[in-house]
Amino acid sequence: MGRALASAAFLWSASASIAHAQQTLLQAISTPQVTQFDYDALFKQMYQSPADLDVSFKFAEQAVARSDYEAAIGALERMLFFNPNLPRVKLELGVLYLKLGSYELARSYFLDAIKGPVPDDIRGQVNAYLAQIDRRMSAWDYSAFVQTGLRYQTNANVGPNDLLVRALGQDAILDSAFGKRPDWNAFQTAAASVGYKLNTRGDVMEASILALGTQQFRLSQFNLGLIEVVAGPRIAVGQNASFKVYGIGDMVWLGDANYFNAAGGGVSARHAIGELGFIEGFVEGRHRAFFNSLNFPTAAEQTGDFLSSGVITDLRLTTTMRGVMRIGYDENQAIFAYNSYKRYSIDFAFPYDFVLPILGKPHQFTIAPTLGFSWANYAAPNAIIDPVTLRNDSEQRYGAIFDAQIYDNVGVRTQIQYSKIESSLPNYRTSNFAVGFGPTVRF
Repeated sequence: MGRALASAAFLWSASASIAHAQQTLLQAISTPQVTQFDYDALFKQMYQSPADLDVSFKFAEQAVARSDYEAAIGALERMLFFNPNLPRVKLELGVLYLKLGSYELARSYFLDAIKGPVPDDIRGQVNAYLAQIDRRMSAWDYSAFVQTGLRYQTNANVGPNDLLVRALGQDAILDSAFGKRPDWNAFQTAAASVGYKLNTRGDVMEASILALGTQQFRLSQFNLGLIEVVAGPRIAVGQNASFKVYGIGDMVWLGDANYFNAAGGGVSARHAIGELGFIEGFVEGRHRAFFNSLNFPTAAEQTGDFLSSGVITDLRLTTTMRGVMRIGYDENQAIFAYNSYKRYSIDFAFPYDFVLPILGKPHQFTIAPTLGFSWANYAAPNAIIDPVTLRNDSEQRYGAIFDAQIYDNVGVRTQIQYSKIESSLPNYRTSNFAVGFGPTVRF
């Protein structure tokens, strides 16, 4: 169960949020494109031919590539001196001033960019940036994602691939009712975060909630519910780094009965990598209390402490593609040692953004291939299954997420995933293909 929830959380966070297409100099240039000689030559050429707008724009591109935003601003403002009717240049200036934290100057350039008739893509970008300025200048910041839909799985009950299993150290034939079984479910996902800015330095009090729910069509004993709340202060360290200390609370239902509750806390540290993205490390600890139920009469044997740690990176690889990676280590200490384990995992996602015109208006699309691997080693054999064989699992996961913008913040998401678990015990050798789809709303 913990493995499935961790995978779901990674897939959700890895998929890019859909907004209006925002292609600016800051996204277009990520690394220096010219040498110091070429940069100086462009600078001299710009002053020798001040009315040559192409040269000025090339210099601005290279200035942004070198993170010299003031020089880029100077070049772009000089272009407006020779030709004030350049809405794209005004858009670029607004973005650069936004980057520097000069929100009022940025707002004035954005508003000036859409005073007259302009292409729809520029107007859409400006409106998105104006909303971003309003949120940055407000003491409160928030975001939310909601999806509902249908999902089909070839192995909805996580049953073994083969009915030949181990019991009391001997080969046994499993009742077919407990083998892998397909099923549909209706699902709902909601994730929301809110932050209150404590000061101008960048300290923020943050809180987030994640809620998941599924209702199986046939296998109701696997109906799933999850609520996780995380809250704590994020403390800024300089301009590009921060750390966070937070509390965690979980409640999980399985088969419409309380499966486990958890409480704990964690600490994380994040550092921005220029304009490319960020890297963040975390360590979390929870005490999980499991409860027996009619469908899961031995669940309480899993009660114990759960440690989770890892490193997450989210980097822009090109102007349209990001690379997201999560490396994790989990350690579960249960009151029954055969439920204790150590797990190592690595997951990747590569969200790719593109824009297509539909009915004359640009619509944002994102496709994100995903893959992941994990290895779990258990602390002791389970005598009921095999008293001398330790359980060791390896899992591979492959999938993709496809997001399509329908109108403003409303879209449709389709997600597919294939997972396969190899184990030292046939009872835990499983495979599953899942596909889910449904409408999404973002705020």
